[in-house]
Amino acid sequence: MKHIRGLISTTQALRQIFLVPQTIPRARFTLPGHVQISSQPRTFHSSSPRSRYRGPGASETPNKPGQLKDEAIRAQYVRLVNEDGNLDPPEKLSDILRSIERPANFVLQVSPNSHTNEPPVCKIVNRALLAEAERASAKAARAAKVSVKQVELNWAIDNNDLTHRLKQITTFIEKGAKVEICLLRKRHKRAPTIEEVKSVMDKVLQTVKDAGAVQTKAMEGEPGKRLTLSVKKKE
Repeated sequence: MKHIRGLISTTQALRQIFLVPQTIPRARFTLPGHVQISSQPRTFHSSSPRSRYRGPGASETPNKPGQLKDEAIRAQYVRLVNEDGNLDPPEKLSDILRSIERPANFVLQVSPNSHTNEPPVCKIVNRALLAEAERASAKAARAAKVSVKQVELNWAIDNNDLTHRLKQITTFIEKGAKVEICLLRKRHKRAPTIEEVKSVMDKVLQTVKDAGAVQTKAMEGEPGKRLTLSVKKKE
């Protein structure tokens, strides 16, 4: 028997937004280890290329428990992730905090220093874009927890019971649940006629179609015996 197969869309990767560094002439001095950095703070606004940068690792949630940000970062110097996904030279954290537009943005520590003399790695995060990513993540999590409802029908079911079960199927689909419809021949019940099998099958498929649902996988079983149909509202 022919069946309709539907495609189910997947959630998209979440984005983490970084801010693009600007190059401004700086007074230079040398850290231990011969690293050249600047003591002059940079000035940029949220409309700058850096504020629109969406760097690598966007699928990670940048507000994990235990991560430090802004003044809570216990380091005098840090290294920022730049627009190419590479690390900038060490910079004074206080200078970075003065150069960003707060509170719209904040500095987040993404990894601690692996060695005593190495600054921790940080990135600049936009709060509005972070909130948008978190909402998308929560929506995806809710979608993953969609409940599965089961409806059982006898091939020789009477019209009143069939009407009631079809209404149940429609209600479950409209509420966004996945529905597993099981049609079977119950023991100690009379055998269905060919006409009854065809009628029940046609009405179930029409109900699914009218409810705007599609099959999530092929039908399993055989009409007149045991047959399982799994459906979900088309997205």
